[in-house]
Amino acid sequence: MSRNAWIALVAALGVATAAVAGALLAKGSPESTPQQRVLTARRSAGGFSLPLARSSSSLALAKHEGNLLVGIAARPGGPVEVAALRAEKPLATDELRIEVGDRNVNAEPCGRGCSRVEAPVLNGSPVRVSVSAGSSRLSFVLPARLPAAGDEVFARAEHTMSRLHSFRFTERLSSGAETVTTKLEVQAPNRLRLRTSSGFRSVIIGRNRWDYAGGRWEHVPFPGLDVAGLLMWSRAKHPRIVARGRHGLTELAAFGLRPVPAWFRVAINPSGRVVEAEMIAASHFMVHRYSDFNGGVSITPPVRG
Repeated sequence: MSRNAWIALVAALGVATAAVAGALLAKGSPESTPQQRVLTARRSAGGFSLPLARSSSSLALAKHEGNLLVGIAARPGGPVEVAALRAEKPLATDELRIEVGDRNVNAEPCGRGCSRVEAPVLNGSPVRVSVSAGSSRLSFVLPARLPAAGDEVFARAEHTMSRLHSFRFTERLSSGAETVTTKLEVQAPNRLRLRTSSGFRSVIIGRNRWDYAGGRWEHVPFPGLDVAGLLMWSRAKHPRIVARGRHGLTELAAFGLRPVPAWFRVAINPSGRVVEAEMIAASHFMVHRYSDFNGGVSITPPVRG
């Protein structure tokens, strides 16, 4: 696959990663970098099942420890489905220990990397569900009732964010080992400037991209940029209101299948602006923190030389 094809693929999840990964691919960097491991995860994405997460009557949550991802989907009265992956490898039911409250429960396979347990969750009392794989143990406290649907809050946030003239955000991206931090400035409709914690810099304007390498700016082709596509959480489905915090913040939890299966948590302020979003997918753990809404960002082509 060509470099531009890879860029087009990864741009769907994060332009910062796209630019960095594109540069690494062009230079023939080894697959041991965090960005390359993210690309590997995307090539194998979709390698697990979680049927209940697609239901509008379920609650979907996820956590990770290192490169272990555990995601669940629960329906009032049960069941609870669990997807567990170590890096990109789905874990079979017999590799897990699942507890509901203080007791171990028997699980049945429900697809690749999917385990199902019968438990009276979201049915009047809070319940802790814990999943152990090897020495790792991740726990979820399910509320007494299915949280209220957050579709209206989510739609307002998507509408508000997509109509901003400019904003800044910081991206923290990990495959479960090293972490890459990127600072990005965005100007509608198609301009972006970024700098990673490793020193990589790039400017994107429409179908043009400039990367800073070897003390000078290099112009390279780019498939195109629409800043609305930077909202990595925008394709999530069936959001639920899981918390209301200080300063009027509303926190949503959701699951989505595009561009890869992933769990999302999104914090939205009273004006409808997203201040933080988290995405958890196989070997792809990303947090965005947004700021400086309509703060006068101006992005122009860099001075080459």
